[in-house]
Amino acid sequence: MYNKILVPLDGSKLAECVLPHVEAIAAGNKVAVTFLYAIQPLDVPLTKPEFKSRIESEARAAAHDYLKELIANLKYKDAAQGKVVLGKVADNIVDYATENKMDVIIMATHGRSGVSRWVSGSVAEKVLHASKVPIWLIRACEPSAAYQKINMLVPLDGSELAEKVLSHVKELTEHFGAKSVDITLLRVCELFFPPYNYPPPTPLSWEEYLEYETKRCTEICQAYLSRVEERLKNEELNVRSVVPTGNPANAIVDYANKNAVGLIVMATHGRTGISRWALGSVADKVVMGATSPIFLVRNA
Repeated sequence: MYNKILVPLDGSKLAECVLPHVEAIAAGNKVAVTFLYAIQPLDVPLTKPEFKSRIESEARAAAHDYLKELIANLKYKDAAQGKVVLGKVADNIVDYATENKMDVIIMATHGRSGVSRWVSGSVAEKVLHASKVPIWLIRACEPSAAYQKINMLVPLDGSELAEKVLSHVKELTEHFGAKSVDITLLRVCELFFPPYNYPPPTPLSWEEYLEYETKRCTEICQAYLSRVEERLKNEELNVRSVVPTGNPANAIVDYANKNAVGLIVMATHGRTGISRWALGSVADKVVMGATSPIFLVRNA
């Protein structure tokens, strides 16, 4: 179970878009939620050091008041606490999550405007690259999802590393309730062009050969997903599988955006080799392109 959740906030309404998602996992469960407000130190030279100290002290007080008011209006306020820290925002989030053994970080990919905004390429991306704690990313501009029924997309690539997300899929399903979760396993049939063994020994046209290779690739992917699907169904989970063809990141984003996926659960590393799923590759592209919330598990 996710017993300890860390929720970074920056005082903006955009960053607060995560609150319904936090409530969905915290309501009715024995979960401790920590709202972390990290204040960026002033890096502007001031005539007198005491001015810097006073400004930072006032910022701390304002952050404490903000978190106190926010928590007072939560349904799960008895299980929530606020924490204000001073330092680099991304570093503080990662360090706090590690030192306090948090189970998951839930945060927005956008925050307040200005130089310290949380955008892809800034705080969210830095946390994504540095944190060993699973991260649930929510695009701040998207409307809050309702969790009465959730479609969960789980991309896999055939590797044991990628399959490590399945334990998190089970945990999330337990939090939401098995009857309210539909799980779709997805493995992309990824063809290389031209195929390494083209032309074939038999007299086939390029179109015929490509059709043959696609069919063979799809059958291999489907056979693998069927084995995983059977394991999950034995645990009474509602599971199906799909095998799109093409570039992995594009196929995942395309499927998620066209099928009203409520949550994508995937690993940031997969199999080794040219098509591995590593941070900076498929996972990053899915974060950038998908409109659905994304639950990312970092595999070493």
